[in-house]
Amino acid sequence: MVLKALISMTRKKTLEEYRHYMMTVSLSFLFVAASCLLTSFFIKTNDFAAGLLLGGGVAGLVAAIYRLILIRQPNRLKAAYIAAYDERNQLILRVTALSTLILLFLENFMLIILYAFIGIVLTYPIVLLIWLYSLFWGFVFFKLIFTRIL
Repeated sequence: MVLKALISMTRKKTLEEYRHYMMTVSLSFLFVAASCLLTSFFIKTNDFAAGLLLGGGVAGLVAAIYRLILIRQPNRLKAAYIAAYDERNQLILRVTALSTLILLFLENFMLIILYAFIGIVLTYPIVLLIWLYSLFWGFVFFKLIFTRIL
């Protein structure tokens, strides 16, 4: 989704430029995923950090492989190209991103309220997990809702 937002903010690319862009993105994902996987296996850190690096590496690897497969299939590449520049999809993406941002703001406000009035203190990894899951599931939830509404 972030990639579609970046595409929509620039001038419209040709199909060949879009294919080259997707190849660059997939190779970048592959490099970052390999770095995360190697770091998780060879650097001895705590279990949380190792698991986070391993999960991020696997997710990046899946995203890179998906984009590499997409590039090699002309019909799917053309469908992704059309979807990236479709005005309805761009509107859904903008509204979803704004709604997710509002959700995260309200969540941070609630965490401050919990600390100020009830005295609940959360550790940094717990706060990061709350933000990560809220960002992911909030975006998925709002995208499903706005896809049906708009």
